[in-house]
Amino acid sequence: MLMWYAELLMGKTKYLYPDWYSTKQTTQETRASRKPNRLRGKLVTPQSAYSFHTPFGVLTDGKQWAVQANSSHSAWQATGIIFSLIFLYCFIAAIIQYQPDELSLFDYLSATFLIVLAYAMYKTRTGGEDTWVVFDRTTGNVCFWKNNQKNSVTVPFEKVNCYWIRVFRRGGITHSLHFMPTENLPNERHRWWQVHFGFAPQYEQAQFFWRVLTDFMDKSRSIPEVPGLIHQVRFVEKNGYTIEDLTEGGIEMTEADFNEVAEEIQNDMAALDARLRRIIKPDQFSADRLIKFYEACPIYAREDVLRTIVVKLRRWVKFLKGEDRMMDPAYRDFFTLKEYEAEMDKLSDFFFKVDKERRESMR
Repeated sequence: MLMWYAELLMGKTKYLYPDWYSTKQTTQETRASRKPNRLRGKLVTPQSAYSFHTPFGVLTDGKQWAVQANSSHSAWQATGIIFSLIFLYCFIAAIIQYQPDELSLFDYLSATFLIVLAYAMYKTRTGGEDTWVVFDRTTGNVCFWKNNQKNSVTVPFEKVNCYWIRVFRRGGITHSLHFMPTENLPNERHRWWQVHFGFAPQYEQAQFFWRVLTDFMDKSRSIPEVPGLIHQVRFVEKNGYTIEDLTEGGIEMTEADFNEVAEEIQNDMAALDARLRRIIKPDQFSADRLIKFYEACPIYAREDVLRTIVVKLRRWVKFLKGEDRMMDPAYRDFFTLKEYEAEMDKLSDFFFKVDKERRESMR
């Protein structure tokens, strides 16, 4: 009922997307930030290898990657709903206390709240104050987009810093990423925006996020194989194109092409799953082999592989709990209880830690 009322009153969500040409040229009139260390957080450096599973909010064509830094639609919507209820209360009270020759306090209040409500409805229906950070792999530029080109700043990627900042959320304190250019518009003191790929409780996870973006912006490297990017990569490699052919050369990736690549990826994942199930059979089982298999599988398949392994591992460990410790009966012909426990300890130390990191990243 509340959602219906919100949509009726405030309208459906509308986003103000950035101008995709905003990264073509750097902003000419800029100056060095007066407070380059404005963010009292930890400067992030890319980690050496991919290791986390946080789902990325990917809005990209393989050339540009737009990250939404802020959307005030929900805030304006909530403001409108609250002030609409206050307005109705004051309006009814004004009618009850109506006097032909005199305006009551509720008349003035209802008029004031009506103005606030009208403004909140306007901001909601026009997109609020959406801001974006647009990373352009082709030009090497990053645009901090705010409403239009005049209010935006475009700088080379090397002039953008990433910070790991403590933020307050419902339920406690966690960390998020902030981006800050080292240059601002002449009339600005500083420009920094909080971005959200998924919260980063650990500094190493922030390093992972920044590593993915750093590799995306490095044309000498292949595009990171994270969910949302792999379809474009597969399509151009399969057909002998480049990402530039897809984004600037007039080559189009149709829905049929996308579905074909998606089917190939699903087939690859099915083959990985079949191989995984062979590895965990008693006659081929080895903790080191299972860990190496996981580390070598593609990034986009790791979450499914991890889920399968953890489900199995919990079942195996369950047999070892309690006074009557025993191994899974299927493994008795291949391991002693001591050998089996050593293998389980090694798997638990590795996979339960990785799974915990994955779960924390999705909170």
